[in-house]
Amino acid sequence: MPVHERYSQFESDQRRFFDELITEDWDAYKSVEWDYTRTFEVQKLFKRVKPSRILDVGCGVGFHDTVMAEYLFVEQVDAFDYSEQSVLRANSEYPHRKINRIVADFSSFKVEQLYNLVVSFQVFEHLTEPKKYLAYSAEACRSGGTVAICTPNRLRWDNCRLVSKKKSPIMLDVMHFREYTAGEIFAMGREFGLKPAGWFGHTLYISSSWGSSWSAGWSYQQRTKIGYFFPQFAHIICVLMRKV
Repeated sequence: MPVHERYSQFESDQRRFFDELITEDWDAYKSVEWDYTRTFEVQKLFKRVKPSRILDVGCGVGFHDTVMAEYLFVEQVDAFDYSEQSVLRANSEYPHRKINRIVADFSSFKVEQLYNLVVSFQVFEHLTEPKKYLAYSAEACRSGGTVAICTPNRLRWDNCRLVSKKKSPIMLDVMHFREYTAGEIFAMGREFGLKPAGWFGHTLYISSSWGSSWSAGWSYQQRTKIGYFFPQFAHIICVLMRKV
């Protein structure tokens, strides 16, 4: 049985879930489509910021780290994740001379130097204490640097349609604690001296229940780019905040 099917409800500590996902479902976890969208995500992020030192919070299998490290202006990427198997897999599949990854969490990863960019990719929605994450990220970010959060868009296309029919939005995964809009993240970030600095989206899915036969033929490249041009309906948003 696939790992996702064995978990029927949210768990606040998800390291066992991710350890199992990385080891047992790796073949399903790795995909050309996902690699394309993750590369696109970094590309659009780096159109807006050009950091030399990066901290990746919750690095998972490390694909984003390698993409970021390939940019010439990036000198170092430090990354941590509390899933031991994820870090082992990241170091095995995506090694890079600029990257240092360790098994750690907020309490055990001690920041020795401040970063130009503190970033997370599809992590924020899993957290039961998002403000603790924002406080940590703000402390790790140098003045004038950027905190970037890439996360599912709570009001993506299908959820907008549900809300218009006075129904509740649905979450993408049972392991998500909460999903957000850009405005909601900006509001929380202000409490920690993080000033809104823009946002973008990518990837648009329209479920068949909405009569979306006209979108059925989109390739994953087209879906990714269409979401970028219509960020308010996109599947994923990336929110940028500047450390004051």
